Amino acid sequence: MEQKMKQITKIVNFKTQIIVFLFAVSALQSCSNSEANTSKPNEKGIPVTVERIEKETISLPVHISGNISSSKESRLSFKTGGIIKSIYVDEGDKVKKGQVLAKLDLKEIQEQANQAIVGLDKAKRDYQRVSNLYNDTVATLEQMQNAKSALDVAITNMNIADYNLKYSTIAAPSDGIILKKFFEENEIAGTGYPIFYFASSEDNWRMLVGISDKDIVKFKVGDKANIITDAYPGKELDAVVSRIANAPGEFTGLYEIELSIMQVDVELKHGLFAKGAIFPSQQMNCYSLSINAVQEGIGNTVMFYSVSKDGTIAVKKEAQVLAINQQKVFIERADFYDGMMVIVERQKELKNLDKVNIIQNKVLADLKIASIK
Repeated sequence: MEQKMKQITKIVNFKTQIIVFLFAVSALQSCSNSEANTSKPNEKGIPVTVERIEKETISLPVHISGNISSSKESRLSFKTGGIIKSIYVDEGDKVKKGQVLAKLDLKEIQEQANQAIVGLDKAKRDYQRVSNLYNDTVATLEQMQNAKSALDVAITNMNIADYNLKYSTIAAPSDGIILKKFFEENEIAGTGYPIFYFASSEDNWRMLVGISDKDIVKFKVGDKANIITDAYPGKELDAVVSRIANAPGEFTGLYEIELSIMQVDVELKHGLFAKGAIFPSQQMNCYSLSINAVQEGIGNTVMFYSVSKDGTIAVKKEAQVLAINQQKVFIERADFYDGMMVIVERQKELKNLDKVNIIQNKVLADLKIASIK
């Protein structure tokens, strides 16, 4: 008996919920009909507020992203090959100009220098002896010239040995940072093989970005850019285009642009990710409308209502967006004209070719308010 009473109670509650739901739907429909009746246009049309489309000349930004690096980077190596005796720094270390970074085992190189010294001493003695004999008319001119040539060769060999000895040590060319270390101690480095990848901190920071062939023709050296790093999200850095590649990259197909970052007042680090925009000096003509006029947007297309030239009919239009900011949408379309009016209020209630009544021209209203002030 108790179980049956529970079932009856559940049925009654369910029916009650249905009744409440139907009552709510009915109330909503009633409100909807009431709103429809109140928003029904009068004989003069739906009252709307309009603003004027303006013709403008703008520079369309090209958005970019990349990594920040030093404008002066180099691979440091030994002049001669040999066994690396000592490495004094590691990746990420900051170094000062002239600081010794690595040395080769100098035993073999020093022996070559000693050999050059001995050869030079012998060449000097030979030249002096032949010169004396030539003065005594015992040696011929050819013999003296040969001795002089041998002396010159010995001097050159000595200079080479000194040079190789000097460049058997790697020193920092300027203040900077060790980005990469390619060898360890006791490994054999070949002639000219890079030991370190070094970035100078005495030069400007830069950002290298790839640009498509469609956009590369818009830029020239000196064009301005703004970039923001993930490390300093609220800090905008000013930059300028300092170099433009004349040919695309072999693998990317993109043209490389170098941006020089100006007046850095934050601590940048090599490899920081950044994004931003370049503003080309090349400008284009377009139209701008208030962002309030946009009824909807799909992809890169916006829809809005303009009014006929007599100001009585709403005409639905669409256009491709060139750029957008907080106040305006910049668009391009051949049939637009300067001074064309667009609806900025109550456009949600409109359908294409609805009759409208302009109750306020927002541009004129703003001018009146300004004149009163």
